[in-house]
Amino acid sequence: KPFNSRTLVEIARDKCLASGIFDKVIISSDDPVFEKLINCKEVEFLLRNENLAGDDATTDMVVDFFFKELSSCDSILWVNSVSPLQSMQDIKNCGLRLKSTDVDCVMAVNTLYQHCCIANKPLNFNPNNPFEKTQDLKPIQRYIYSCMGWKRETYVKYRSEGFKGLFPGNMGLVEVSILAGMLIKYEEDFILCSKIEEAMGFISNIDTPNQLPNSTTHP
Repeated sequence: KPFNSRTLVEIARDKCLASGIFDKVIISSDDPVFEKLINCKEVEFLLRNENLAGDDATTDMVVDFFFKELSSCDSILWVNSVSPLQSMQDIKNCGLRLKSTDVDCVMAVNTLYQHCCIANKPLNFNPNNPFEKTQDLKPIQRYIYSCMGWKRETYVKYRSEGFKGLFPGNMGLVEVSILAGMLIKYEEDFILCSKIEEAMGFISNIDTPNQLPNSTTHP
C-alpha cells in the first residue's frame, strides 16, 4: 500500500542508500513480490524460508537465517520499514555506532522523562514523595525497534553456545528522533504517519531534536 508517493519498503530502501554506510541493502520477505523493488546494484532481495513467515517466527530466528544465508556479512543493521518517519541520519547514527569497537549490537531508543510504571508499580518515581518535575526523573530508555544491529562474530558465537537472547555482548543504545519511534502497527498508525509526513513536507535527513548521548549496556 502506498505511503503517500512510495511504499514503506521503498522509503526504507532509499534512506539506507542515502546514508552511504551500507555495502549492500538487502530487502527480505517471504513474498517474492518485493524483488521488484531492486533498483540498483547495491540492492538485493533475500527470500525468507516459509518457517519465518508465520506469527511464531521470532526476530532471533530471522537474524539466525540472515547470518547463515549472508556468509560474507560481518554485521547486519536491521532497518524497520514500519518506521517510515525515521530519518536518514537516524539510520546512519545506528550504523556508525555498530561499527564502534566497544559494542557488539545496537538498538534505537527514545529517552523519556516521564513518570512510568510496570504492572501498576512505579518504576522511576516514589508516589509517596511530592510529585517530581519531569526533568528531575530518572529517564526511561524505550526500545523503538526502528533500527537494531549485530556483529557476526559475537552473535554467531553466543548463539552457537546456547545463548537464547537477541542481543549478546555489549549493547549500544542509540538515541534517535521522536519521529523514528512512531511505528506503524495498525491502520490508524499508517494514516497518522502519512499525514505527518505530508504536513511536514518531510525531508529524509531531518535533524534529530534534543538528541541525548548514546550509551552502552553490558551483559
